[in-house]
Amino acid sequence: MTAATFPGTLCIRADADARMGIGHVMRCIALAQAWQDEGGKVVLVSAADSPALLERLKSERIKVTRSRGLPGSIEDAQDLVKQAGATRATWVVLDGYHFGPEYRSIIKKADLKLMVIDDLADSDLSMSDLILNQNLHATPQVYENHVGKTTRLLTGLSHVLLRREFLTKPHLSERGVSMEAMNLLVTLGGADAPNVTERVMKLFATHDLPMRMNVTIIVGAANPHLDALQAALPALQKRHDASLHVNPPNIPELMRAADLALSAAGSSCWELACLGIPMALIITADNQREIACSLEICGAALNLGEHTAFPQHDSFEKLANLIMDQDLRSRMRNQAKGLIDGQGASRVAVALIHHPLRLRFATLEDAHLLHIWANEPLARQMSFSADSIPWENHLKWLSHRLGSKDCRLNIGLDLRNNPVGQVRLDREGQTATLSISIAPEARGQGYASILARMASQQALADGWCSEVHAWVKPENAASIKAFERAGFSQKEPQTPHSQQATLFVMSEPVRHAASI
Repeated sequence: MTAATFPGTLCIRADADARMGIGHVMRCIALAQAWQDEGGKVVLVSAADSPALLERLKSERIKVTRSRGLPGSIEDAQDLVKQAGATRATWVVLDGYHFGPEYRSIIKKADLKLMVIDDLADSDLSMSDLILNQNLHATPQVYENHVGKTTRLLTGLSHVLLRREFLTKPHLSERGVSMEAMNLLVTLGGADAPNVTERVMKLFATHDLPMRMNVTIIVGAANPHLDALQAALPALQKRHDASLHVNPPNIPELMRAADLALSAAGSSCWELACLGIPMALIITADNQREIACSLEICGAALNLGEHTAFPQHDSFEKLANLIMDQDLRSRMRNQAKGLIDGQGASRVAVALIHHPLRLRFATLEDAHLLHIWANEPLARQMSFSADSIPWENHLKWLSHRLGSKDCRLNIGLDLRNNPVGQVRLDREGQTATLSISIAPEARGQGYASILARMASQQALADGWCSEVHAWVKPENAASIKAFERAGFSQKEPQTPHSQQATLFVMSEPVRHAASI
C-alpha cells in the first residue's frame, strides 16, 4: 500500500427495516468508526430509509448509497461490485442473512476481498476471506464445514463491535448494586416487529411489586408500533414512573442508569455487558437463541425464552425475583463486566488492514524454528550480540520467557499459516522493549513493519504496557524504515548495550500511520 491509499475505503453492505431491525447497521457503525480511526473512508450500501438512521450515518461521516435490486438478489450483488469498484474499496463487508453463497460468489469473482459478519454458522462461507462472529458461543470449531482453506476466522467476544459512545467513560458505574432494582431499562430492539415492548409494558402495568420503579423504555425510529406503545403508557404510569424514548441520542447514559435491563438477546447484550448491567433476555430472532443461552450459562443474564411464548405463566415471578435479589444481580454484574474489553472493533479493523498476516503466541513447539531464526547470519549481525546461541541456552531462555507475565512472544503467520517472523515484547514497569526478526525467505515483503505495529498496538490496547521501545543499530536501514512505516516516533541516538543505537517509541495506538 502507499501512504496515499492506506488503509483505503471500506465498503459495507447492510440493511435495516422494521422486519430485521437496525442491529446490523448499528454494529457496522462501530467497525466504520474503527476504520476511520485508522485513516480510512467508509461507504455503506444499503436499502435503509429511516431518516433518523440516515442522519446518524451522516453524522459519522459514512457515505450512504442506495442499493439497487431486491436486497440479496444477483442484481444487488452485481451493483455492489460496481459500487465497490467505483470507490476503489479495499474490502467489502457483508452483514445480513439475505446475502447467500451465490451473492458472495459474485463478490469474490470480481477479485474483491470479502469479510462476512455472521451469527449462525449454518451456510457455506468458503468464499469469504474473513469471517467475523462476535458472539460468546462462537468458536472456530463451529465453522469446520463452512469455510475454505485460506479463510480466517475472527470469533468470540474479543471481536465485539461496540460503538465509541459505549467506550468514552469507564465501563462500569461506580455506584454499588442496589437492594432492589429500582431503575428498569426496557430495550427490545431497534424495530421490535413482534411488538414485545407492549407486552412487557402491559405485564408491569397489571402485576404488583412492593415498590414503585423507574421504567425507561427505549424504542428505535424504525419501530412500527409507536401509537400502540403511547396508548399503553398511561396504564403503566399508574404503577411506575415510566418514560418512552424514541431513538434517544443518549442510549449509553440511559443504560448506565439502569439497575436491570430487560432486553432482546441481540447486539445490545454486548453493550449492556460492557457497562456491567444485569440482564433479563427475551429471544426475538433466530440468531439470538445461542446468545441468550450462553449468557445465562455464564451467569450474566436470565433467559426468559422465546418472544412467541412471552409472557409465560411464571415470567413476571422470575423478573420480580431478579428485581428483589441483590446478590443475584451482583453476581450477574461481576460476570458481565469481565466479558467485554471494548477493543473488538479496533482488532477487526487491524485484522482487515494487515490481512493476510496475523499473530499467535509462541509455544515450546516453536523452539527449533526460533533457534534457526535467531542464529541466522543477518539476524546475528544486526543484533547487539553477534555471538551464536547454543541450543541448550536457547531452550532455557525460551522456557523462561514463555512462563513470564512480563514477556509476549508472538509468531507472525501468513495466509496459509506459514511462520514469517517473530515479535517479542519484554516489559519492565509500563515500558516494553520490542525485538523482531523476519524469516529469511519472507524478507523484502514489508512484514517487519506490519508485525511490529500489530504486536505493539495490541499490547497498548490491552493495557499491558503504556509505551513500546525499539532499539535499532544505525547501519540497519531496513529496520529503521520498518519502524518509521509502523508509526513509531524516532528519538535521539543513544548507547544501550555500550553501542550506539536509535530509539523508536510508540506510546498510544497509531492513527493515520504511514504506509505499511
